[in-house]
Amino acid sequence: MIGMYRRRDRVLSIASKQKTVIVSFDQTRFEGGVAQSSDPAKCINILAGRNNQPLLMPRGYAETYGLIFPAEHPVIVQLSTASRHAVPSWNRTLVCSVQDALRAGADAVSMHLAIGNEFEEKMLQDFSTICEDARAVGLPVLLSIFAKGDRIVQEYDRALIADSISLGGEIGADIIAVPFSGHAESFARAVNESTAPVLLTGTHGAPSFDAYCASVEQGLACGAQGVIVPFQILPKEEMETALNTLYALAKIDDQQGDNV
Repeated sequence: MIGMYRRRDRVLSIASKQKTVIVSFDQTRFEGGVAQSSDPAKCINILAGRNNQPLLMPRGYAETYGLIFPAEHPVIVQLSTASRHAVPSWNRTLVCSVQDALRAGADAVSMHLAIGNEFEEKMLQDFSTICEDARAVGLPVLLSIFAKGDRIVQEYDRALIADSISLGGEIGADIIAVPFSGHAESFARAVNESTAPVLLTGTHGAPSFDAYCASVEQGLACGAQGVIVPFQILPKEEMETALNTLYALAKIDDQQGDNV
């Protein structure tokens, strides 16, 4: 377990005073919110010369772009996915093993769990398998939890988000990622009581990049350790400016090597 804790601390920059900004290149993120950029290579090239914050990407991207960004960038490999046209859209399937993720240079692995639908049981079983394999090699497991399905009335409901954080701890996720509910008091309480670091994920239903940043700022103020930023939400012609804004919210000193 020592290896897992050391890698988790490195991925989340636990030793520093700053939050973590993880840019995600998962093309099949859950729908919702504003999508602007569609050029992952451009974004990766910008990040390569900026700082050593983590990148979250599917195995194919990790293998394709792995030599572009410096080794100081921790890599989280996404293990589960679906096409944009999946029915239902929240059904995620494992397409990469822990061993394949290791070969692609992973410092951690990640998967999605959609709760409140008929596929929840399958995804929980997938998580159990991934945890066992990841524990064997000392990799931390990041679990992004979303409420999706016919049973879900309001996916950003404060009680539902708090329950998602609690569930992540109960089943043994090393890092838990959830959308921000927008209710500071209940969110802060759930984060404070969590057995694992909590990250913000998704777009929180924000209609614009500015609204997204305001939501991120509120979530970080509630105690979230950092944010997973879908690269698609970054304004295509202003990626660097947008990243500067997010780094400022996370109090990141954008100097190569400062976060080691």
